[in-house]
Amino acid sequence: MEIIHTPFGIDDPYFIVQGCEREPREPLEGGCVKVRFVTDPMVVGQRAWIEVQSDSRRYKRRAQYQLNHGGKAHWEVNIDGENAGVTVRYRFIAGRGPSTYVTSEWYEYTVCRWIEAKRFLSLKNDRLAVNRSDGTSCDCLKEAYVLTDGKELYDLKIIFEREEGERFYGLGEHFDAITIPEDEERYIHVYDQYKVQRSRGYAPVPFILSDRGRALLIDTGFLSSFKIDDSKITLSIYTRGCSIEGTEIRFWKEDSPLKAIEKIYKIAKPCPPPLWALGPWLSANQWNSQKKVMEVLRETVERDLPATTLVVEAWADEQTFYIFNGAEYDPVSGDDKFNLKDFRFHEPWPDPVEMINKLHERGIRLVLWQIPVIKCFDESTPQPAIDIRYGSSRGYFARTGDGSDYRIPVARWHEGNVVVDFYNEEAAKWWASKREYLVEELGVDGFKTDGGEHLWGRDTLTAAGSAAKVRNTYPERYFETIAGILREDGILFSRAGYTRSPAHTLFWVGDEDSTWEALRDNITAGLNVSISGNPFWGWDIAGFSGEVPSMELYRRSIELAVFTPVFQLHSEDSGDPSPSSERTPWNLAKAWEDESIIDYYRNFASLRMTISPYIYRESLHAAQAGLPLTLPLLLIEKENDPEGLTYMFGRDMVVSPAVDEEMKERKISLPEGHWVNLWNGNLHSGQIAIVGERTEVFLRKGSVIPLSIPPDGTLFGTNWSQEETGLLYVGSEFPEGPGVRLSSPARRLARISGVESGIIKIEWREIEYGLTGKIDSDN
Repeated sequence: MEIIHTPFGIDDPYFIVQGCEREPREPLEGGCVKVRFVTDPMVVGQRAWIEVQSDSRRYKRRAQYQLNHGGKAHWEVNIDGENAGVTVRYRFIAGRGPSTYVTSEWYEYTVCRWIEAKRFLSLKNDRLAVNRSDGTSCDCLKEAYVLTDGKELYDLKIIFEREEGERFYGLGEHFDAITIPEDEERYIHVYDQYKVQRSRGYAPVPFILSDRGRALLIDTGFLSSFKIDDSKITLSIYTRGCSIEGTEIRFWKEDSPLKAIEKIYKIAKPCPPPLWALGPWLSANQWNSQKKVMEVLRETVERDLPATTLVVEAWADEQTFYIFNGAEYDPVSGDDKFNLKDFRFHEPWPDPVEMINKLHERGIRLVLWQIPVIKCFDESTPQPAIDIRYGSSRGYFARTGDGSDYRIPVARWHEGNVVVDFYNEEAAKWWASKREYLVEELGVDGFKTDGGEHLWGRDTLTAAGSAAKVRNTYPERYFETIAGILREDGILFSRAGYTRSPAHTLFWVGDEDSTWEALRDNITAGLNVSISGNPFWGWDIAGFSGEVPSMELYRRSIELAVFTPVFQLHSEDSGDPSPSSERTPWNLAKAWEDESIIDYYRNFASLRMTISPYIYRESLHAAQAGLPLTLPLLLIEKENDPEGLTYMFGRDMVVSPAVDEEMKERKISLPEGHWVNLWNGNLHSGQIAIVGERTEVFLRKGSVIPLSIPPDGTLFGTNWSQEETGLLYVGSEFPEGPGVRLSSPARRLARISGVESGIIKIEWREIEYGLTGKIDSDN
């Protein structure tokens, strides 16, 4: 018989109990401790006890049987409360009787208590640090407490005053609201919540800002949280048994929320995407062969559907994640790497070189899926086993307290597999080197860097210390490592992330169903990450999970995606599902027997290509100026609905999404000035009411929008180019008067000349560089 007890479980922040944990994980003074354990196998007539020893007490207590699950008996028993500083040891005894009793190892904890903490905090400029020796009084705090066992300082709780009516935003990725709800503790923990994420984010950021310009950043990898009540903001840091000394908290008081956002952007340092990444992306999990990819290319070209990026997830051997599935090779030593010539390619990927060349000839870049783990099914495929043995011998993987390789826990994504320790510089270089041939010889343009949330449990160790310290920052090191092998215009596209991840990668928000609720949730999450230091995000258009979306959901999602940073179609089902679940327009046409969706998609994909120069210009400005590319309008005009999703898209567009199946009237307050409706040319200012099922888009009157002109000279003409070839002056007349310098090389200028079939018409005029109009394309 085996007795199983993991006192801290996997340290799930949402306290999803694993069946054999201790609760609370950090026992407090005076409180009893509920202990759960498992005996394997379950035996009829079995009984169990706990034996407890403390400084002054010794006792045994019968455990209460709970249930039989999977042939294992689950038990529960309480340990009495003790005073702070007391160390408690306990073990379990189980069996049918004295001749069959089994005894577990001893476990222990030291009881802690909360004490006043201001004397442990030092303040310098905008940084508040926990430092036992240099503590000074901090008048900015209402209260502060630290958890201690009498020797070390652990968890920290700080309370700030909240101004009356003050609203707060930020926290990175969360799906339920723009304004942070009150009376709910919000954990900041990189978490793999599959669908219906609500407050649980793959890419959270421990940053909040208020509509009064106040902002706070917990600059640590520890689990942290915020809770907002009527009169206070409570900030908590959970160290899980590590010392908190040296942890920093930054806080600012600025004139406006936009100035506060600039602070987090200076820390995140987002990297603008290359122009090609701003066109339409195609992706589906079921594209698991070169034949399927070539069929996608054929459909795309023959139907004249503009695209710039193709993502392939199911390309690798699912073990090394750097070798094409089906490739033959002679194994190399663990410290060696492959070159392209070392592979003999076969189905399902018989000729990756030809495939990539054909994509590139059409202007479509290739992005391949990645994960920071290594699997080994069995010894029949030698290379993953060689890599794991070598990496293990060199200490290249996360490990456990006894020095063995850490394995992802049961019931978590990629369970049972080793995780690369990117905090070990040698391990990072080794892992990246295995993938160099993909970029240098095959010409792969980027990686979809999935995963990054695999370090569970405080006893999991890396070269930088316990997972308690580095779980949140692990994705940053993962992205930094693989970004090092990209070409200058290569990209990463990631789901997990943390404060400084935007320096290396674009993002997509979560995984979601094809429902109206999920559409709203995705846009909410995207706006939340944008105000938390991450301006370049996308989503799976019309949802990636379940049956194909309805035609109406698909149409509205496509038109909205034109005006979000990354435009990506994607679907979940792998293999050969029947019917196909691809979100490609030709599959939607087949599913709903309606070919009109092909033309609809072509129009909007072409519009995306046409406005790519504008998105590129505004992306550069967002990164340089420290402002979101998608900025919720409520942070500019306070009259807007606190939960409204209308946003600025760059400096010269306002986008009001239609994200509900039954659209009710929505009122928005436009920024100062006059705004031209992109669809009908109507002029608006101030507060307006919108009724209808279309995403409304407004252009700032007098602004200049750089465009790639379609061959037919219209906004919706089929367009495979992103080259800036013209400027749209948002007004009904061409500008007159002395010329000013145009920083754009464009030689054509357009004005709005009218409306036809509900779409504005534009008239083009040839211009001489730098000699026309009182306009500047960098305004």
